[in-house]
Amino acid sequence: MLKRMFAAVACGALYSCCLASLLCAAEKPVGQGSQAAQSSPFVLPIAKRDSLLNGLQLIVMEQPDTGKVTAHLRINSGGVFDLAGKGGLADLTAGMLLRGGGGLSAKNVSDMVDQLGLAVRVTVNWDATDVVISGPKNEAESIFVLLNHLVIMPAFDQKELEALKAQRIIAVNAEAADDNESLRRKALEGLYGSHPYGRPLTGTAETLQQIGRTDLLNFYSRFYLANNAQLLVQGEITADQVTRLARQRLGTWKKGDVAPPNFRQTDRLTSNRILLIDRTDAANSRAVLALTGVSRRAPDYFAAMMAADIFNQLLTQANLGATVRVEPRVLAGPLLIELSAPPEKLMEEVRNITSLMARLQTQPPALEQVEAAKARLFASMGERLRTNESIAEVILDIESYGLGRDYVLHYAERVNALTPADIQAAAREYMRPEAMVIAILGSAAKVEADARKLGKVTIVR
Repeated sequence: MLKRMFAAVACGALYSCCLASLLCAAEKPVGQGSQAAQSSPFVLPIAKRDSLLNGLQLIVMEQPDTGKVTAHLRINSGGVFDLAGKGGLADLTAGMLLRGGGGLSAKNVSDMVDQLGLAVRVTVNWDATDVVISGPKNEAESIFVLLNHLVIMPAFDQKELEALKAQRIIAVNAEAADDNESLRRKALEGLYGSHPYGRPLTGTAETLQQIGRTDLLNFYSRFYLANNAQLLVQGEITADQVTRLARQRLGTWKKGDVAPPNFRQTDRLTSNRILLIDRTDAANSRAVLALTGVSRRAPDYFAAMMAADIFNQLLTQANLGATVRVEPRVLAGPLLIELSAPPEKLMEEVRNITSLMARLQTQPPALEQVEAAKARLFASMGERLRTNESIAEVILDIESYGLGRDYVLHYAERVNALTPADIQAAAREYMRPEAMVIAILGSAAKVEADARKLGKVTIVR
């Protein structure tokens, strides 16, 4: 029996520490584009495009002799649209797709997947919901039939909903019990407040309990729209076949008004805010330094990512046991710096980290640091283009974030044009050591006095 993959997974850290750019597929075959296209160091497969009358965008990468077909449906709405007090709604809605639809029960779906040798994966992040179905080439029509049942006619059965909620509550409770996750959540809550990014993508036990079937129906009706989605199909199938199957099975999917994520950004901090979770029995203390990072659509995205990369190198060179997480999203996502140290050393390491930030503020990085960061950026980009699956994700990201289909033509020149001064400007914008949230887990008796030297301390017991 082929392995089944159909647990809806929340992928809030989809872009964590990803310092590589997202690329786009060129519209023209390689060798028939402009001189810029021909000189590009990155070559992508030809993608053929079409659209249905309901606005669903079709992207096809024909791959003869592969023996399989994969359909990747991206809906351009995710956890950022969860209702207040009902965190986890987007994730729960996506999870229910696999619990039946179009006359199929959850068991029917499971049996169909097994019998046809399909693999199904549903993932949710802050910006999007992805449904991926793959299988043998002779089951291409079955893949579209299954998409029809799950995405266009989900059942949202009440009993299945209660069962899924119970599973999710167990999972989020286990996650919240982890000290690292708990500290990270506290930092994000302190940074974003009532903004959607201040709550967990998968929700909490309390918010999940508040979600009812009506909430799922309303979320589905508002965001699961054909003109709010792209379908990328790759494998041993032609573009004409995809258009025909999409018209037959997805042509009735409704269109509507697409809701943009028009959330007001939180007010920028003007001083440090320190949240101290008092744990007298903690052998090691932990800290999360949280700042508002860059949007994936920002003009200085490349400079910001390179600033984070260079900062990460400085941390390594200084032997500071800290890690940097960067999460660009449609809206400005977080930049997190996490570390663990003995209680007597924690605040010293935090001060060392803020000193390195100040260094990037006051002086531009050396040219050799910038060139090394560019090399890592290009290497990481090339790594992303090694598999068909990741290439598909890159193309869909281009569509989701509106980066432009000619993006690859200008990618190298944009990166190479960055100067040390550009990196310094980005560091000044996004890495401000005097204005961030510092969440600390440890003994208040051992760290509070030093913590107060950095800003106002609130003790959470």
